[in-house]
Amino acid sequence: MPEQKLQKTKWLSRDVLLICFSAFFADLGYQGVTALFPLFVVLELHEPIYMYGIITAISFGAGSLFAYFGGKAGDKYDKKYVAILGNILIPLMAFSGLTHILWLSGGLFILGWWARYFRTPARRALLVNVSPHEMRAKVFGFLHALDIGGGMLSAFFAILFIWLHIPIGTIILYAAVPLVVSSLLLFFIERKMVYLDESIALEKPEVTKAFAVNRGIFIAMLVAATFYGFSFYNLGFPILTAAGGQAVTTGYTLGVLAYAIYLGVSAVSGYVLGSLRVSPLRSLWLLGYLPSALASALIGASVMLHMNELAFYLFIAVLGLGMGAVETFEPTLTSVLVRSNTLSKGMGWLSVSRSIGQFLSNLIMGILFAFSPSIPYFYAFGAALLATMILGAADLRHARNASVPR
Repeated sequence: MPEQKLQKTKWLSRDVLLICFSAFFADLGYQGVTALFPLFVVLELHEPIYMYGIITAISFGAGSLFAYFGGKAGDKYDKKYVAILGNILIPLMAFSGLTHILWLSGGLFILGWWARYFRTPARRALLVNVSPHEMRAKVFGFLHALDIGGGMLSAFFAILFIWLHIPIGTIILYAAVPLVVSSLLLFFIERKMVYLDESIALEKPEVTKAFAVNRGIFIAMLVAATFYGFSFYNLGFPILTAAGGQAVTTGYTLGVLAYAIYLGVSAVSGYVLGSLRVSPLRSLWLLGYLPSALASALIGASVMLHMNELAFYLFIAVLGLGMGAVETFEPTLTSVLVRSNTLSKGMGWLSVSRSIGQFLSNLIMGILFAFSPSIPYFYAFGAALLATMILGAADLRHARNASVPR
């Protein structure tokens, strides 16, 4: 496919809409599974919480390999069809509630999650290629808003179906429908407008120097993303915290409500922050990592001090605010730090860094829950605070360098 640099166009193009609405329908499907699966494992299958932690750890841990290979495949082959290949396998998650055999249910959930990791780098790189350089933060904010907006809607559907006394396994199966729609939308991407990084073809010394500086910041961001991953527990843990000690229907509803609030705030904050003309580097640690750290500490305090549910949900909202900023500014920053011909691979490394931390985070969270329901959140606070300090130091170190995308 011939690629050319176009000068001006609207940021909300046909291809941007197709990619973003594909994300909307994907989350409309699998986020409902994500919200209900911990309840299914712990409350339906009567397995200990650490078993859920092991399943999610495997999902994220091995998922880093799939993200890496998906990123490499996106640069070597057609990004569109790499994204489609991964996307069409995500519905495996939807069948995880049809069996009461833990290894089979967990295996289906894991395979679907690995497919999601495989398609994400190529889809992000594809979105960068069809977006104007100066509008990438807005585009990724819009992606995140639709992405997570679909997840929030999925969570509300889950609450409705629970109150209608539909079995969890059946509710989880419903996710296959929007996931199929998500894959179909990707087939219609045309890529008539493709934007490439002009500096890739230049040999000027100042360009080489700029990329050397950018490489240092990119490495610092990957290290920070790894530590943020150590703090980024699966929302299944707050869901189980909210549901604990309640009657079945009420407990399920309170648990999924926590997830819906998290997703809703995350969606709005991603779009709003992406629309602002702010430094992606500074915004990532100041509006993303730092609020995430504070939110985890506050959630832990609310559990330890037995605060009312309103306080718990408020702190969940702060966690959503941080996540909205992270999901907007991490890929935006990557898009300006990595050359176009290795963009998909760069997005893959971003997913790898996060998932390595998530692998151990979910194991640690599951184990710590056995000792106290509040301790895991203080652990997450420490990890996110370390990520904040690492990226904040990188920001301050390069603050005076004009080549840094601040």
